[in-house]
Amino acid sequence: MNLPKSLEFDRILERLAEKTVSAPGTEAAKKVLPECTREAARLSMEKTMEAETLLNKRPGYPVRAFSNIEAELKRLKTGASLSCGELLRVAGVFRAAKTAGPLAKPAKDENAKLIPEMARALTYDGVALKRISDCILSEDEVADDASPELARIRRAMRKENESIREKLQSMIRSQSESKYLQDTIVTQRNGRFVVPVKAEYKGSVPGIVHEKSASGATLFVEPACVVESNNRIRELEGEEAREVSRILAELTSMLYPYQKELREDIEILTELDVLFAKAALGLEMKAVPVTFTEKGTLELSEGRHPLIDPKKVVPVSLHMKNGVHALVVTGPNTGGKTVTLKLVGLFAAMAQSGFFLPAKPPVRMPVFDGIFADIGDEQSIEQSLSTFSAHMKSIIFALKHAHGDSLVLLDELGAGTDPQEGSALAQAILAELDSKGCTVIATTHIGELKVFAGEREGFENASMEFDAATLTPTYRLLMGVAGRSNALSISQKLGLPKHVLQSARQYMDEEHVEYSRLIENAEKAQSRADRMMNQAYQALEEAKKQRRRAEEEAQRLNEKRKKMLEQANEKALEIISGAKDTAEEVIKETRKLKKQDESQRTKTVQKVREKLDHKKQSIEKHKKLQKKVKTLRPEDIHAGDTVTIVSMDAPATVQEPPNGKGMVRLKAGIMTVELHYTELAAGKEPEAKRARENVPHITLNRGKAVPMELDLHGQAVDDALIVLDKYLDDAFLAGYAEVRIVHGRGTGTLRNGVQQYLRTHPHVAKQRLGEYGEGGIGVTVVTLR
Repeated sequence: MNLPKSLEFDRILERLAEKTVSAPGTEAAKKVLPECTREAARLSMEKTMEAETLLNKRPGYPVRAFSNIEAELKRLKTGASLSCGELLRVAGVFRAAKTAGPLAKPAKDENAKLIPEMARALTYDGVALKRISDCILSEDEVADDASPELARIRRAMRKENESIREKLQSMIRSQSESKYLQDTIVTQRNGRFVVPVKAEYKGSVPGIVHEKSASGATLFVEPACVVESNNRIRELEGEEAREVSRILAELTSMLYPYQKELREDIEILTELDVLFAKAALGLEMKAVPVTFTEKGTLELSEGRHPLIDPKKVVPVSLHMKNGVHALVVTGPNTGGKTVTLKLVGLFAAMAQSGFFLPAKPPVRMPVFDGIFADIGDEQSIEQSLSTFSAHMKSIIFALKHAHGDSLVLLDELGAGTDPQEGSALAQAILAELDSKGCTVIATTHIGELKVFAGEREGFENASMEFDAATLTPTYRLLMGVAGRSNALSISQKLGLPKHVLQSARQYMDEEHVEYSRLIENAEKAQSRADRMMNQAYQALEEAKKQRRRAEEEAQRLNEKRKKMLEQANEKALEIISGAKDTAEEVIKETRKLKKQDESQRTKTVQKVREKLDHKKQSIEKHKKLQKKVKTLRPEDIHAGDTVTIVSMDAPATVQEPPNGKGMVRLKAGIMTVELHYTELAAGKEPEAKRARENVPHITLNRGKAVPMELDLHGQAVDDALIVLDKYLDDAFLAGYAEVRIVHGRGTGTLRNGVQQYLRTHPHVAKQRLGEYGEGGIGVTVVTLR
């Protein structure tokens, strides 16, 4: 696929490569190319969508680092034993396959099929992986317990070493022998333990001289008392080397049957690494997926060029549909025309490569099998080409190779030569590309091309907005409006004398002046319409939010009211039942009065009265509760009345009386709500205490469990720091002394960002990288104040 360098797609691939976690993934990311068919592009986009879903829903990053093992596989094929480092690298592929294994079983809400199918094809031997992990400690070290024989040999070596050191230390401590030594140290020469002896005492220390110092004043002598032990150590070293070779051969033989599977694992893991890197980059850019359309529909809302600072970039909206396949963009210099061209070309290449695009959804684009661009001044000094010649060379190449499924981007079409000839050539070029069915976007200052685009079917004018009040470009693209170059206005702002400007206007023909005036009026009208539309849209969104809040509040109040009524009814049944029991008890007590004397009768009557008073108090309390839920009639409710919202026992002011459906519009504090009149009771003046109780306050919930570890793996730095700040607050309130921040190894960008942020955080006393067994440089351990 033809892909111009001017689009800077290679810089996007560099950003993608930074998100990968493996060497093969980094290499593959730099070689990503756009797909040329709609089906292939759609498949690539679906894979990235699945990767983003899995990345968002799973706690850990699904791909871990692994190495390129092409050299190791070649050695396996020849039957040669692998070294410690080579075994670790091959085992790293198995470990990455094991880590990615859970991707094969997606959750119901993940809706993934393509990536799980890839993950199911991964293979690893758990036994071989564990055996290698247990036996190999580093690139050049085998564990003592890799075999019983190796453990025995190394124990014997340590014993001999200790024996030699003990004998030599005894010599150093001896007053009679230490005077012969140049220094009281034990060292090695040629793998054998020696002591430094003064040259004049050569015969006083019997043994073997291994080396002489440069000055000749010191001899390094192996004393006769340790010669036999040194010999034994050399023998043990030979035994150790043979046993290590045997262990390495054994481990290599465990990997030999998996040569084909390892190659397939590398291929799948590399693709997964690139896919999750695309998803991570999309999250960082706040990008959205693309829907690929049939030819002729290109819809882009507020697209942001990914290579421009997000704080400075001006979004571009561009819509080509309903048969429009060619766009002529006009406007002032430095107004953003070239950036718009590059944006469209770069977005096309990114979308067809499976990248999300930084824009507002929905984004719809056709699939192009070729992108041709003539952007910027690309004249070649070596070829002695002028600016016009360089432009024409690029255009001629496009005319020869572009066809109906191609995108052609032409910057400053017709410039660099005689205006009349340039205009004629530009119109002819556009007509030829139109006849081929290409999708074309061209920028120009030539007025005739605006007329050409306005009259030709399938063409449309667009312009870069220019603020006439401040005489500065806004960098916004206006569809359907032909723009002006604004050369006179810009020159005036730059300080061109007024009499020169007036003279220039006299040289302009009346028709051109009138045309410029009409365009200026159209731009102002378009600007006003845009502002009004934005204001209307914001008002509509705010109204929707208020209505949604009101509906949620009404539902909550209704549920609370129902609950109160249910409680009141339950209490009523309880009181009735209790009253019945009390009445029966009173009857029994009354019957006893006939059999009692005066004193007993008095006590019994008092007891009955107390029971009746207690029941009366319960009934009165229930009556008060019933009054709270007693509703008003519609005719009793008027605008301005103060009523009580029953479910909240809170006052509210009536703004509008009940409508045909019985709904009353109320103002409760800062909220405006609509409730049914049956949910209201007569109002009363709020007490000072109740007013204080109704003041909103924040309650800190300390009951929530806070984990001892935060996993930021795969997140963008800015997003990760927001999560980290909240986590540190929670951990500090929970009383933790130490927590772990997992950021992974990767390129180090996330690790550096996290550690720099921790240095200035008020809760952090100190920080350090994880040690062996804690995650190494992939983890930062934080001590809290």
